[in-house]
Amino acid sequence: MIKSLLRRAVPLSLLAFGPVPLAIAQQGGAPADRPGIALVKPQPWSKEDQATALEFQGVSNHTGYYQFRTAKQSALQVPTAKVVTLILSPDVPPTLSSPGQRAALQKTVDELAASAKRFPSAARLLDQAAAPLKADLQKYDAGSVKDSGQWLPRSTYFQQKAATLANVLKQEILSAPKIKDLVLEEDQYFLGLKELAESEPSVNAVMAGVQVLYKSRVRQDERAEILRQLNSPKISFEEATDLVKKLRGLQPQEDAAANLFVQSWDTSLGKAAQLTAQIQGVQGQFEASMAGTSSLVLSPDLSASLAAMTAAVRAYRAGSPPVMISVPLPLADALTAFGDNLPVLEKKISEKQLLEAKSVLDTLVRQSATIGVKTTESLAGAQARVNGDVSKFLLLRDEAKMLADNGQKPEALKKYEQAFELIPAKDVAEQIEAMKKP
Repeated sequence: MIKSLLRRAVPLSLLAFGPVPLAIAQQGGAPADRPGIALVKPQPWSKEDQATALEFQGVSNHTGYYQFRTAKQSALQVPTAKVVTLILSPDVPPTLSSPGQRAALQKTVDELAASAKRFPSAARLLDQAAAPLKADLQKYDAGSVKDSGQWLPRSTYFQQKAATLANVLKQEILSAPKIKDLVLEEDQYFLGLKELAESEPSVNAVMAGVQVLYKSRVRQDERAEILRQLNSPKISFEEATDLVKKLRGLQPQEDAAANLFVQSWDTSLGKAAQLTAQIQGVQGQFEASMAGTSSLVLSPDLSASLAAMTAAVRAYRAGSPPVMISVPLPLADALTAFGDNLPVLEKKISEKQLLEAKSVLDTLVRQSATIGVKTTESLAGAQARVNGDVSKFLLLRDEAKMLADNGQKPEALKKYEQAFELIPAKDVAEQIEAMKKP
């Protein structure tokens, strides 16, 4: 994983071991420019322990012989049958940062040691080849790592690599259109961090930072979805309550819009409870005033309560509370309408302006059921009385007109006067005045 994400050395296949290394075994193969040691017997039939070490700077394989480039000869040819084995000098790895790389390097050192034991004549040269590898192992075991040839403290190296992966991963998290489509535990960069953490525990803190950002982004998307649902005009109070509960568990203080909604909800909910109690209190007071009476006059206490409630409702609405919070506003509106119109109605009735009173009564009767049974009964009684007088008035006026049209002026005048007694209408007054003229 890390190999694909960070610059790392190739695998440490440093030692070409065996009778004939694959790299140069092909007949007519290109010269190998790497230095090494050839173990050469005096004669093809000589024993292996008689072989001596031949240092070379390059080698190529030909039919029946190897051609070596040495410090003294550019094309030394040695029959294949005399070469026991070739050992190419191992490269010092530019990077040594993981247990796996250390194990590979240790394997190379162990193989060189085994070769030195097998070929004592080459022991000094093989020990020299192994020396820089052993030095790297010692530095690694002492707490340093090598990156592109530079030695660094282990924690510094891994934190730098972790920071590189973490920065890329954070950009992925911040730019993801839908964060839930990014499965953190399966992301290649996060897996890279986990691999680094296996070698350096301090990387766990970097991983934790990435996880904090990821969870924050998940909460952000979840809060946005909840706010979208809460803005729906069709949502019920119960549904909204459940959503707000979820919103509280998503650290709304991280988000100005979410935090504002929760604060508005809490404030409005508290005010709604107070306002509901106030409205219901005025309702009870109003119902009590309407019980067992035909009077439509409001007491001073009830008028004051209605005025205070109306002001409170106006202030509540001005605060733009969430629409799904339950407050009996239709009841409040009905009570306000009664508070505004009952004095007008009483005045119209006392002044016998019953036609105008009937219009006011008809509107109030439609709202009376919202307030309660006593109010409905009281309004129904008032409506019956007013409607009865209006009906008598209309009948008398119509009869008077009919009599007048038939030339029965005295009888017509009497009917008009009876109608005027019920409702002092202007048109009836004009008819009476006209009939009284000589």
